[in-house]
Amino acid sequence: MVRQAAWDAEAEDAKAMIGPGAGGCGVAALFRVLDPLGKGYVLDTDLLQLMKEHEAKVPFANLCSIVQEAELRRGGRALGLMTFRDFGKMIFPLASKEHKAMCDAVSDDDAKSVLYLLHFSEPCPQCGFRIQRDSDSAGCPNVVCSHCQTAFRCFVVGRSSLEGPAATAADRFTLCRLVSAVARSAENLQMDRKRLAKDAGFDQACLREVFNYISTGHPSFDTMDLRQALRDQQIPITEKEMDLLWHRYAPNFGAGVSLEHFLAQLRYDPMWATDSCTATSRLLTAVVKTILRQAATDAAAEDAKAFCPKGCPLTVLFQSLDPTEKGFLLDTDFWQLVQDFHGDISFGGICTLVQEVQLRKRYDSCLPGRLSLREFAVLIFPSDSKEYQVLRPCSSDNEAKDFLYLLQHSEACPKCGVHIQRDFEASACPEVSCPICRTSFRCTRVGAGTDVRGLSVQARQQLCRIICAAARAAEDC
Repeated sequence: MVRQAAWDAEAEDAKAMIGPGAGGCGVAALFRVLDPLGKGYVLDTDLLQLMKEHEAKVPFANLCSIVQEAELRRGGRALGLMTFRDFGKMIFPLASKEHKAMCDAVSDDDAKSVLYLLHFSEPCPQCGFRIQRDSDSAGCPNVVCSHCQTAFRCFVVGRSSLEGPAATAADRFTLCRLVSAVARSAENLQMDRKRLAKDAGFDQACLREVFNYISTGHPSFDTMDLRQALRDQQIPITEKEMDLLWHRYAPNFGAGVSLEHFLAQLRYDPMWATDSCTATSRLLTAVVKTILRQAATDAAAEDAKAFCPKGCPLTVLFQSLDPTEKGFLLDTDFWQLVQDFHGDISFGGICTLVQEVQLRKRYDSCLPGRLSLREFAVLIFPSDSKEYQVLRPCSSDNEAKDFLYLLQHSEACPKCGVHIQRDFEASACPEVSCPICRTSFRCTRVGAGTDVRGLSVQARQQLCRIICAAARAAEDC
């Protein structure tokens, strides 16, 4: 328990990085950093995204511990997420009015309303009624309370909502540092629970005996009982650590600690416990592991796309595998290329590759076992490339060819976005004029002809390496 207080004190000290009132941008803007889609809650993956953005070396398990720790303090049913109130407790110091508002609020909307009153209004010195000045009052701070008619000076100017300016890069970096510090504390808390659970003779009965010792046989204990128990065991603890410890164990300020809350703070409760898994949980674990293996093999296939011949159009690569101009590719076409360069892949791997590609990108006009130009592009272009994104909405191979031609042999007008290209007669002059908006700009793309040259031996070998890598990944999936 004393170590828990020490880890809580470390996390509490880290909140000084944010500053009073959650910094210059406010808690709503910081919450928006982790919830850019406006879901209304924060997941462990949202915290991971912030860590990746700033290249912070924080294990994902530690970020999961932050969410688990927030749920443990909140109580009730575990949801696997952090609410706005949970985020506010992580940001605001324990002794602040904002932290107390987060603890007392019954909903996130209630918490936002209280925060708005705290930040954008002042209490009347006579009756305590909250007052704010509007933007029309200019520089005059004199106001009259609408409740008791007391005149006083109010320096807070209200605004329409709690939402303030967007978080700056410095705010995002500071939030990353705070989350990293809280993650370390959450990890240490989990490690302490795990060590306690592994101690010889430790079980629920032992915790009940400790609880009865602290509470002297009563159904709950208060701060005086806890202080006396620590004094009897000669365990030193500071006032700050005592306050943090009481805030952790007591569900409400001033209320006693019941056996349920005592056990919840000391019991090790991992997200995955193999020994206690049901059949459904074991199946779910197997599915998750399969998904992770799929991601690993997909990453290997994605890395192999770096072997793609530079400057070689997709249509040329496609025609090298389709010399008879069928308009589609079969597994035998890939197999012929592999045989030409003695590739180390079986014909079964090639068949699995065709099936895997069509499983990812099945277009309505494509038949099973026949890869179209658009499906072949899935094997060649990286998933983050412009070509890959352009081909996704195409409804036919001809449309795909048109889009690829525009992408490779034209430039967009900087004003209206219309694609422009220079013809061969333009010589070395890069200046062009947009026929739509008449904007002049420099265009370095020259239109290409329709003649298509064959692939060199080196380019065919590089294409074979891509196919073999993709086939191996398909077999592993």
